[in-house]
Amino acid sequence: MRAGINSRSTTEGKKGLIPAKGRLFAKLGLGACLLMILPWLAPGTLSWADAGEGSTHVSKYLEISLEGESIPNKLTFPLYEQNNIQYFSAGLGKEERSLSYPPYPLKLIFVKGARAYLAGVSIEVLLQDETPLLSIPGEEVQGPWLFLNLAPAKYVVKATDSSGTTIEKSISLSGEKTTTVHFRWR
Repeated sequence: MRAGINSRSTTEGKKGLIPAKGRLFAKLGLGACLLMILPWLAPGTLSWADAGEGSTHVSKYLEISLEGESIPNKLTFPLYEQNNIQYFSAGLGKEERSLSYPPYPLKLIFVKGARAYLAGVSIEVLLQDETPLLSIPGEEVQGPWLFLNLAPAKYVVKATDSSGTTIEKSISLSGEKTTTVHFRWR
């Protein structure tokens, strides 16, 4: 594991956050603040994104440390898994877009129009021969970025926005670096 990046199980206790002299929301963007308060709004759920059909129940979280003296000192993202392939969603707010993430082979970015980021996109990943590999419900894609830990190969990725419009792309992963693919709805 790289420095500053950890994963933890759901059995660990949650610690309360206390704003330091009212500066909590001033140091964080709206997206990061929502990530912090959602577990308190729905305390009976394991995560604000219920695991969809085919996904394993969220049992791990990805933790990425923030630089400086920020409160909180780390952000936490649900880490999902299907068919032994891990994936997570991020990219809400400036703070999340400036973090260093694990070097997963595929990063998908969802955009609507000229500049607006999009979340809630459903994803299907198929092998090149059209064999289904992953089916990710939009509820698990809480941000405009989706990182997938796929093996080097050729894939077909189908992304469907909330209006039902699907974009399909063929992607080839070498495993040498992260491949970034944009999906843009007009």
